[in-house]
Amino acid sequence: MSDFEENNPKPVAEHELPPYRQSESLTNKPSSKFPLWLLPVLAVVLVVGVLLGKYWGADETAVADETPTATNALNNKSSDGAASSEQAVLSVETVMPNQDTIGNTLSADGTISAKDTANVSAKVNGVAVERVLVEEGDRVKAGQVLAVFDTDAMEQQVLQAEADVAEAEATLVNASADAARVLPLIDIDAISKQEADRYRTSEVRARASLQASKARLSNQRLTLENAKVVAPVSGVISEKMIEVGMVAGGEPLFTIIKGGVLEWRADIDPKLIGEVSVGTPVRVSLPGGDSVMGQVSRIAPTADNNRQITIYASLATNSKVRAGMYQTGEFLLGSASTQTIPNSAIVSNDGYDYVMLVTDIKTQDDKTTGRIKQQRVTLGERLGDSVAVTEPLPSDSQIVKQGGSFLNDGDLVRIVEGLTQSNDTADTATQARS
Repeated sequence: MSDFEENNPKPVAEHELPPYRQSESLTNKPSSKFPLWLLPVLAVVLVVGVLLGKYWGADETAVADETPTATNALNNKSSDGAASSEQAVLSVETVMPNQDTIGNTLSADGTISAKDTANVSAKVNGVAVERVLVEEGDRVKAGQVLAVFDTDAMEQQVLQAEADVAEAEATLVNASADAARVLPLIDIDAISKQEADRYRTSEVRARASLQASKARLSNQRLTLENAKVVAPVSGVISEKMIEVGMVAGGEPLFTIIKGGVLEWRADIDPKLIGEVSVGTPVRVSLPGGDSVMGQVSRIAPTADNNRQITIYASLATNSKVRAGMYQTGEFLLGSASTQTIPNSAIVSNDGYDYVMLVTDIKTQDDKTTGRIKQQRVTLGERLGDSVAVTEPLPSDSQIVKQGGSFLNDGDLVRIVEGLTQSNDTADTATQARS
């Protein structure tokens, strides 16, 4: 054996191995050949895996996309449910603004006084009042007896005067007869001229005495007639200063408003005098909410001490008007069209005035609802149950007619026709709000 063979011995053949080693070697040794038929199978499995991977990825994306939509639908459904479950806080009746004609006026304060007066005084002195036939406020006619004095003494004086007249008449008759008998004798010189003159003088004196007696009788009769206080003009007794038992003096006994005509005297700024003229209608307020109409009768030509111009307006007859009343009045200067709303629709808060507008009106299931919007307004003149709005609202505005004080901005209300608000409804609204 050579050295090469010793260093590289030949491998031992399998069949040359011992029997107990052969079985072990055959069992553990892998096969050196790979089956080619598995390659197509592996390729198919790979392709199928790729396709399944894409399908599953797209499905997960779709599921992910569909999940928010479903969530949004649930949220929307729940929101709609919450909206549908909201209850109206109050049932209200709505009105729209009206366009009314309101007069343009100028207000002023003034005093009611008699236009013309007549003072009635006694025509006799030192005589006591026996009867008073009228009272203040009575309407009288010219020539009507207002009071009567005690006439007993006057009647006696009339009787005395009548007797004096009768005596004077007798004296005159006697003197005339004497003169008629004696005076013819002067023609035959039976009497002297001096004696004839004496008879003539006696007759003249008797005649003069008769005239004086008749004058005194007329005076006494006039005094008796003047014992009746008579109205010099027709009108209304505005003042009575006489009582039964008073002794007449020189003071007035009655004051009569001529014709019963009263006038309202108001002072206005000279800058406004151009708006008022003779004939301008006036309306003067009276106690109890009443008023009396009249018209300007004259305007003072000069200003008073306060630099004001006095306007005189004659008033119509009214039983509630009294001289001396201090009343507010208005000069009616014309008319203008103005927007008005009911007084009941006004809600006052913190010194401001508001109305409750109903907006976003919707009708569903025969029920009409809307949202409340609080709108501030500026008010003008009040006319009965309405009030003027100086800054007009849109003509189609829907305004809560009454009960607005129970509402706030954003409240949901139900609109009904011809609703009458009651305390129970207001209480219900309060409970719903709390």
